[in-house]
Order: sequence, then C-alpha cells, then structure tokens
Amino acid sequence: MAQLRLNPNLLKVPLYVAGKSVEEVQEELGLDEVIKLASNESAIGPSPRAVQAARSALDEAHRYPGVADRDLRRRLGPLAHPDLDQRHVITGNGATDLIRMISQGFIFDGGEMVTSAVTFPMYQIGALMFGGKPVLVPPAPNLGFDLPAIAAAIGPDTRLVFLCSPNNPSGLSLRRAEVEAFMRRAPDGVLIVFDESYRDFVDDPDYLDPIEYVAAGRDVLVLRSFSKSGGLANLRVGYALARPDLIEYLCHAQLPFNTGAVALAAANASLDDHAFRERSRRHVQAERQFLYDSLEALGVPYLPSQANFVLIWNLPLQAQTLGEALMRRGIIVRAVTGWGVPGGLRVTLGTRAQNQRFVQALQAELATARLEVKA
Repeated sequence: MAQLRLNPNLLKVPLYVAGKSVEEVQEELGLDEVIKLASNESAIGPSPRAVQAARSALDEAHRYPGVADRDLRRRLGPLAHPDLDQRHVITGNGATDLIRMISQGFIFDGGEMVTSAVTFPMYQIGALMFGGKPVLVPPAPNLGFDLPAIAAAIGPDTRLVFLCSPNNPSGLSLRRAEVEAFMRRAPDGVLIVFDESYRDFVDDPDYLDPIEYVAAGRDVLVLRSFSKSGGLANLRVGYALARPDLIEYLCHAQLPFNTGAVALAAANASLDDHAFRERSRRHVQAERQFLYDSLEALGVPYLPSQANFVLIWNLPLQAQTLGEALMRRGIIVRAVTGWGVPGGLRVTLGTRAQNQRFVQALQAELATARLEVKA
C-alpha cells in the first residue's frame, strides 16, 4: 500500500507549544485554585462594550460575516494615521494568521526571513512552513534586537525582516534613533514587518511609531492586535497596515470569512471603550513597577518591560525546573529557555493579588533552592 506523500516543509516546522491552561493544571495536580501568568492575557478581562457587541452579533451567528470587516477597517486606517484608510488595512484571525499570510506571500523559492534569535517563534515557523530559510541573528547583550547586525544579515535572497516591538519574550522596545538608522540601511524590495501587538503598553517617549513609514509608502507592514489591551485574546482579531498594493496582494493569502462577525463586532466596539483601554494601560504600568520592586527585593534579575509581562533571566537555577515547581504551587508561568534566553521565565502581569501570590511562591522556591545548594 502506497504511503501518503507528506509536505517536507511542514515536517521541518516545530510545533508551537502553548502554555498549559488553568483547567489542565487543576486536573493534573488536583489543585483547586490556579493562577495563569503565562500567556500575556489581559488581567482585567475583556472590554464590557466588546462583550455587549459580541452578544448582540450572536443573533446573526447563522449568517456568514457581512460588512463587519469593512466597517472595522474603515475605522482602523484613520485611527492609525490621518492619511490611511480601509485600503491600507487587512484583518486576520489573530496576528498569527497575518504572520502566516505574510510568510506565504513572500517566502517562496527558498527565500530568507531575517529576525532576532530571541523573539516570537511564529516568524521562524512561518518561514519554514513555506519552504523558506530563517536567518536568526544573535541578540544584543541585553537581549534586544541588534539592528546593525540584522541589517548586515539582509542578503539577495531576503524577502522579510520581522521586528517585534515591544519584543516577546524580552519586553524591550525599539528606540527612535536605532530604527531610523536601520531603515536608512534597509534595501528596497525587502518587506520590513513591525509586530506591535503590545504597543498599547508602551510609555517610552522615545518610541518610534512605524506607521510613519507606511504613510510614506515604504516597504513596511505594521502588525497590531486586539488580544492584549483590548482583552479579546479568545476572539482572535488582528490586523495589518501597509500600502494598498501590499494589502491587496496579501488578500490572495486571506481565507474567505477568516474572522467571524461576532469577533469583528467586539473589536469594533472595543475601540470606543476608551475608559477600559486606559484602565488596562494604567494597570499594566502599575503592576510592572510592583513586580520590579518585588524582584529587586529578592535579588532576582529581570529586564525592564514595555509590555504586559516581565522577563526574569539569568536565574541561579534552571528555568524549566523553577517553572514546574511554581506550577505545583498553582502558578503557571512560561519558561522560555527554548527561545535562546538563559534561565528565562516570562511572567504575565496579573491582578495585584495574583502578582503577590507569584512573588510569595517565587520567594519560597528560591529559598528552597538555596537551602539545597548549601546542603
């Protein structure tokens, strides 16, 4: 009997392993209360206006999406820049869906994708999925993007460059001067993708908005998401902004009705919930400072973040072991050693009570580890 013919490109793709859910940990460990601080979800829930809009849209759940996508794109363009309109916007089933479209659109005939070795793994997965070659550039000493090295790595076969800012998992953002210097070196004919899924949490005044390059007609695409500050991770709505010709081209990789009207209605309504978004930003900024202060008191090294998570790194014990120990205490965090981060734990900012429980559990585990070392 003949065997099925499998796509060799897909066989090269590492599976994306999501963090464990609260329910999984409860079942495995028999715990009543579990706190999930592993997936960079909103700690304050979804926008109330988004929930109301989604419930109303459910009455039409028997129909395919109509004008909801168009209506959302009509708003997103001008909100991003006064010179943009719906022709500059494409939506997707989360930002990862758009990463797939971009990879499919530009990675072919063995083309290259250049990014940092310490960043969101879906960029590498997207390139491998379509037979491309990921070029992973070592990070700067602080785990930031080494933009001069990334510029030097761009070659004749480079089709895409992914720059995540703020970066997942480091939380670091790109500064204006370094981005401007990089863009002066970036050659024509290479699409520069800025993934800004966490941009709403940035408070660095030196942050450069890459939409400026989209408005100027450069070979630039900007990714954004409703999952984080909008609190809509479960509904999967992301969008990209670029020149109209690039958006029209990417539509060839967009599946029909790829985002449902319930999700689109919720995303549209969340844009009007200014109080919720401001509350979300203020919560993240306050909890970042709380976690900084707590980690410093414990003598635990971390990176200052511009996102809704904090990366602990250079820990005195193996991150995977520590992550499993914290899970047994009912705290789910993300060990990121597989992303090229030595001793790295990524901790999503929860509520104050959740963050306090994490700090207490971390303190207890570090004390246990130090006692074992002394013994």
